[in-house]
Amino acid sequence: MKDAPAIGFHCRTSWSLIVATVAVAVLAIFALQLVRGTAWLHHLLFFVVVAYVVLTIRGLLRPPVATVLWRSDGGVDLKLRDQAQAPGREVHGIVSAARVIGPLIVLTLRWPPRERTHLWLLPDNLDAETRRRLRMRLGASGHFLASGNADSP
Repeated sequence: MKDAPAIGFHCRTSWSLIVATVAVAVLAIFALQLVRGTAWLHHLLFFVVVAYVVLTIRGLLRPPVATVLWRSDGGVDLKLRDQAQAPGREVHGIVSAARVIGPLIVLTLRWPPRERTHLWLLPDNLDAETRRRLRMRLGASGHFLASGNADSP
């Protein structure tokens, strides 16, 4: 059996994922208004929801991984966007898990010593050809946990 070709791509921000996150946050804040309780509890829960959404959007705007190269031997070369260490640091890791749900592909990447991240890949942050090759590679390697057929014409 032939080795799968290497797949490389840049990690870009998914604006549709950010819009969906804000929409869910607005619904959560609206739901808080429907709950009976004291004013201090409403303020506390409102603050928690807003803080969580701000931290989540901050992480979505600047993913920790700049580029990914999934080699034919199964290893992954990552170029990181580190603030604490040298920017552009390159590490070797693995794809530890993947989920495909409709148009969404979620890759869980791990690298030494114990770091990991999740890449949320939607049609607005990854081109169609790379998405097709990635889905074929995930299907052949058995990384699929859920499946959909949203990318096929």
